Amino acid sequence: MGTNLDSQAEIADLRRRIEELQQANHSMRLLIEMLSYLQAAEDLETTLRIILTCVTSGYTLGFNRAFLFLHDDGKLTGVMAVGPGDAAEAGKIWRDLEVSTNALEDVIATCRMGGSYGDRHLTELVKSIVFDVGTNPSILARCVSECVPFVMEDASCLAPGDVVNKLEPKAFACVPMVSGSKAIGLILADNNITCKPPTEEQVNLLKMLAWQAGQIVEKARYQEDIKRRLQELSTLNEVSKGILSTTDLEADLTLIARISAQVLNARGAVVRLVDDGSLVTKAVYSRTLADVTPGGDECADAIAERVASEGLPALINNAGEPDFQPGSGYRQNLMCVPLSKAGKTIGTLTVFDKMSPESLGDSGFTKEDFRFLSVLAGQAAIAIENAKMFERLKQKEEHIKELHRHLLRSERLAALGEVSSQVAHEIRNPLTAIGGFARSIRRNMEEDNPDAKALDVIISETARLERILNEQLSFAKLSPPNPKLEDINTVISETLQLLSEAIASRKANLELDLSEDLPHVYIDADKMKQVFINLMQNALDTIDEGGRIGIGTNRFDRTIEIRFANDGPPIPKHLLDKLFVPFATTKAGGSGLGLAIAYEIVYEHGGTIDVRSEEGIGTIFLITLPLVIDGDRRKGPVDRRSQIRDRRRGRMP
Repeated sequence: MGTNLDSQAEIADLRRRIEELQQANHSMRLLIEMLSYLQAAEDLETTLRIILTCVTSGYTLGFNRAFLFLHDDGKLTGVMAVGPGDAAEAGKIWRDLEVSTNALEDVIATCRMGGSYGDRHLTELVKSIVFDVGTNPSILARCVSECVPFVMEDASCLAPGDVVNKLEPKAFACVPMVSGSKAIGLILADNNITCKPPTEEQVNLLKMLAWQAGQIVEKARYQEDIKRRLQELSTLNEVSKGILSTTDLEADLTLIARISAQVLNARGAVVRLVDDGSLVTKAVYSRTLADVTPGGDECADAIAERVASEGLPALINNAGEPDFQPGSGYRQNLMCVPLSKAGKTIGTLTVFDKMSPESLGDSGFTKEDFRFLSVLAGQAAIAIENAKMFERLKQKEEHIKELHRHLLRSERLAALGEVSSQVAHEIRNPLTAIGGFARSIRRNMEEDNPDAKALDVIISETARLERILNEQLSFAKLSPPNPKLEDINTVISETLQLLSEAIASRKANLELDLSEDLPHVYIDADKMKQVFINLMQNALDTIDEGGRIGIGTNRFDRTIEIRFANDGPPIPKHLLDKLFVPFATTKAGGSGLGLAIAYEIVYEHGGTIDVRSEEGIGTIFLITLPLVIDGDRRKGPVDRRSQIRDRRRGRMP
């Protein structure tokens, strides 16, 4: 009898061992199968989702919910969660599982497509948990710092202030993910819906999965870091190529803004440069027009001002922080780094609104993003300074070309003046004799004489030729001005007195707009009167009887302007570029020297003369003369590429 009982006990013990072996074998097969899918994961996000899906799948561990935290630099951060948001969603999921396959392959395929609404809700919840392990007494902190698991059948024993309470667990297991000798994170799995305590089998399998997952996650993070660094190198290479391919400052700034936003997966980027002591927005890139607020973002501008003044970068991932309150909450996060060259801050580079994958929620910018932007800013500063240097060289080159053109023009005009002087002297004496004899004969001739009209023509044409010769002699005898401080308004008034009879005979409507309190300018008054006479005579010859002539003066930063406008017919466009060339004229019988003389006189005064002529506007001549500033007068011509062409030339004064 005793022998029979012993045999039955041995058989029961043998069956128990067989069941344990079968269970262990099943657990090992499940673990191997789960690890095979984890090893095949393409990125860190997929790796984490597969881990949590394996924890919650009924085919494997069968927990209701799973939460994953990562440990880095002494901080524990919630990253991802999988599970139903409530009992209703859980019931739907379980009903669907009853009619579908329980193969892990199908479960993993479903998880690769992204989680359910409940997953996103739980992920947002767990991502809100971030704390310092060394100062927080939570059971999560102990799990990581001590590298030991915790199993609780009833969460009521948790301390009231424990952050785990935020997840509202009912019965849970918390196990560390270990790589090498340190915990890189933890998995918290619970049965919030069923409230069933975790079984020993679930806990043991969770421990084995967490231990293996720790090494896989660490490897995935390492690979992500390598991929990110390769991307950084590729991007920096693109920036370098952009620097080599263009020396245009605007193009460089646009390229820097675009690359910064695209590589960092941000909604937009802004490049600001220091200009005359102020920080000015120079380039903006955005994914859509809606990503840029009308009138700019005052808070982001203030942060950029602070970064530029202090030379220290800023990383802000919480729109609720005291120094980051854009009112509407438009900017959720931003990074701003200084653009520095040789220790001098020349601007700032800002990227805003990190676009994280939907499944991971709004995680904001990372330290790696911050480091990359800082490196990119260094390259960008070099590109900007190179472009600025090239622009300065281009401006100097244009100035040299302008001086060269004027030198060639002066040489041609000098030769032309010498020839004109010789020809004029040879013709002047016989022409004066012809004119004198013709006028003498005409005075003694009866009015009814049939030759009177012919003689009048001779006298008129002789006078015209004498006038042309006088202009040629004046052009040939152009001498450097003898400048003195003069009131330009007074010079204009004296010129108008000399032309009063001509203005009255033409019945011209003269409109004056002379600015008061203009500073005196260094000019040769007699030569400048000649310029004004030539321009007035040109206007009187152009307008119809009773037409309008406007004269105005204005002061600007370093110059004064004199405008001569008339409402006569516009000058043909093909003649505008030749208007100041000697002998180029739009008037029948004109010598074409009046405007050429005016050009030379103004140029010798260090100024410019320009013209605009359009239908409906009339013709406007604009003279710009340099002012005396701090005892210094600009020498040489005013830069013709300045804003002179755009200032107040579109209207009659």
